[in-house]
Amino acid sequence: MMSLKPGRPLLTSAGLVLVLTLGSACTIGNVDVPGSEGTAQDGTVTMTSTTTIPPEESPPPPPAELSSYALQGIVDEVIARYGGNASVAVSDGTNELVGGDDAALPAWSTIKVPIAIAALRQDPSLAPTAAAAIQSSDNAAAEVLWSSVTPPLVEAVLAEAEAPTSVNAIPTRPGVSTFGQTPWSPSQQARFVANLACVDGAQPVLDLMGQIVPEQSYGIGQLPRARFKGGWGPDTSGLYDIRQFGRFSTAQGDVAVALTASPADGSYATAQAMANELAQGLSTIAHEFPLAACQ
Repeated sequence: MMSLKPGRPLLTSAGLVLVLTLGSACTIGNVDVPGSEGTAQDGTVTMTSTTTIPPEESPPPPPAELSSYALQGIVDEVIARYGGNASVAVSDGTNELVGGDDAALPAWSTIKVPIAIAALRQDPSLAPTAAAAIQSSDNAAAEVLWSSVTPPLVEAVLAEAEAPTSVNAIPTRPGVSTFGQTPWSPSQQARFVANLACVDGAQPVLDLMGQIVPEQSYGIGQLPRARFKGGWGPDTSGLYDIRQFGRFSTAQGDVAVALTASPADGSYATAQAMANELAQGLSTIAHEFPLAACQ
C-alpha cells in the first residue's frame, strides 16, 4: 500500500496525473457514499464533514450561592407545610446569606439583648434583672433595664456589633413595649450576633443566652450549645410572629443565625413548630456556612 501525502501528484503508468486535494471536497469517481451530504453529478461527489463541539459546562456556583439556595430550600419546605411566611439568615459578621423574606419586622423581645448590655454597662448591679429579662423574657424586668438607659446607648451597642439600627422609642401600639416594635431584619440580627462576642460587656449577656428556660428553648434553642434569644407577639391582625437569633456550635466553630416564622393559622404553637423545622434544616447544612467572626 502506498502512502499519499496531501497536495502531491501521483503519476500512474499511463502518465496520467491524479491530484488529490484534501479539503472540503474530494473527486474520487462515481461513488455512492451513504450518509454524506450532496448529490453525485458528472462523477463527482462532494463530501462535507461536521464536527460537533459540545458546549462548555457552566462553572458551579460559588459556595455562598449554593448556601443561599439551600437556605431558600429550607424556607420553601416549611412554608409549603404550614403556609404563611418564614426566613432564615446566616452571617459571618460582614456578609449575610438569606433565605425567604428579609423584611425588618418588629424585634419583640430579641431587642432585650442589646438593652441588657447597655444597662449592665451603666449599672452592673442590674445583673439579676438582666437575667430575668433574658432567661425567661420577663417584660417587667426588661422595662426596668430600659428605664436605666437611653435609646442612643442601646444603638451604640448595635453599632459596635456592626449592625446599626434605630431603636424605637415612640409608642406605636397599645399594650406592647416601644422598644419591642423596633424594626429589625433577619440579616441584621444574624450580623449582630455574629459580632456579639467582640462587643465590650456582652459576655455576661451571652452567658445568659445559653441558659434560656426550657419552655422557650424551641427553634435555635434546640441546636448544639445554642446561645440565643427569642421574641414573639401578635401582628396588627392578631396573628403571631416568632423572631430568634443566636449562635450554635459546629465542629469548626460557632455559626450565627436568625429566623422568623409567621404561620398561616397565626398561632404561637404553629409558629414554634415552624421555628423547630427551620432550625433543624439549618443544622443539617451547618458545615456549608461561614463561621461567626467573633468566636
